[in-house]
Amino acid sequence: MGEKKSGNWRRSLADILELPREIVLNLPRVTIVGNMQCYIENHRGVIEYAEGCVRVAIESGELVVRGHDLVIRYLANEEIAVEGTVMAVEYQA
Repeated sequence: MGEKKSGNWRRSLADILELPREIVLNLPRVTIVGNMQCYIENHRGVIEYAEGCVRVAIESGELVVRGHDLVIRYLANEEIAVEGTVMAVEYQA
């Protein structure tokens, strides 16, 4: 219950200050370009990296990018770009 209340006041603060919610709530921003690239902002690190799966830690769990011939093209503190044939992006709490 406390986590839900925390999220509510943060959401309201983001709206009042006109700030992007993903920044205030520590949410990942995922951009998918066709089935060729997945760009994730606001991640917490790479958990697993394989040709068919890239698992990335996020504030509330992890994101899993599944596909074929996946490679990490760009990796920074809070940004990652995965290229290849992206078949699915899954959120796991």
